[in-house]
Amino acid sequence: MEEKNKFKIYLVKTDKCCFISDCDSTDGYHYNYHSTKLNEILFDGEYPSNTFYLNWYRINSYPNKIQKYCKQPNINIRYELINKELESEKIPLIIPYDEKYNYDSNVIENLYNYAYDTQEEILEDVDCEIEIVLEVENFNEPPVFDFEAIEKNGFEDRKYTLKNSSIQHQLVDKMVFPSVVLHEFPCKITSKQLYDITRQYIIDNINNKVATISSNYDFCFTVEKLVPLIEPEEVSYQNIFAKTKRERNKIHTTIKKYNKFQIFEMTSEEERYRGYSAIPSVEAKNEYELKEKIDSWLKTIINIINSPLVECPCCKGKGYVGEPEKVKFME
Repeated sequence: MEEKNKFKIYLVKTDKCCFISDCDSTDGYHYNYHSTKLNEILFDGEYPSNTFYLNWYRINSYPNKIQKYCKQPNINIRYELINKELESEKIPLIIPYDEKYNYDSNVIENLYNYAYDTQEEILEDVDCEIEIVLEVENFNEPPVFDFEAIEKNGFEDRKYTLKNSSIQHQLVDKMVFPSVVLHEFPCKITSKQLYDITRQYIIDNINNKVATISSNYDFCFTVEKLVPLIEPEEVSYQNIFAKTKRERNKIHTTIKKYNKFQIFEMTSEEERYRGYSAIPSVEAKNEYELKEKIDSWLKTIINIINSPLVECPCCKGKGYVGEPEKVKFME
């Protein structure tokens, strides 16, 4: 191949596989909007596969043969008569491309279509330079982060998924090590990210027979436990928001079937809404530990929320069968 087509491949070699990239930037526009050539290239007969990480691709092993399918020149280039009924000695059915100058240009343009035949693409060796930037022994696959979350988008809530690429790492590690091995290094998610994950997880998994979400916003969130009354009570109330004085003074009655008390409330460190407790960010020594912490937190909180409570039949509301427990933030 011509020298101008030669390019550089950066490679991370592990005992399980290899990771490759043709992006020489680690941040900025050229990193975020890099257009790779690697998805057109065969490494030992196979195309590279995507990874969790931007601009990095995976191949099975250090490549012995690097090739790509190359387009071949078109053949049998010609002009074909549009209306075959016009064929005559002076107006042939086909004019070879090399003979087009034997005919008036108006004839070619108005009576003929440009046509050609294609050839199958062929495999050619790719001239490239491979630079091994890192070699890793005992490589462990990164854990899969796939946490559903929810956040405010304009005037509405929008669901999104927190994936591996959303995990934050130390700047010094990002400067020194390729992103495909960063899962082995210290990392964190922000308070807002954990807030969004926790909020969506509770929405998806709460048992509405034993608990209810009493506030559900991007800036604050609360859950109340429902305790069924052994003896439902008749409760009187007035509708102070009614339009007329007569309606406002009217006494209404309803049957109270539950006692409620708040067992969980949170805001994020970014919002700090009106004295609500800020859920903390989560730090870990690597992504495996980080995922374990998040999974444990979500399992713990939903178990507490969905744990049923009933009134004590002996004291009728002065105690409960099962100790009421408020949710505490992870340490």
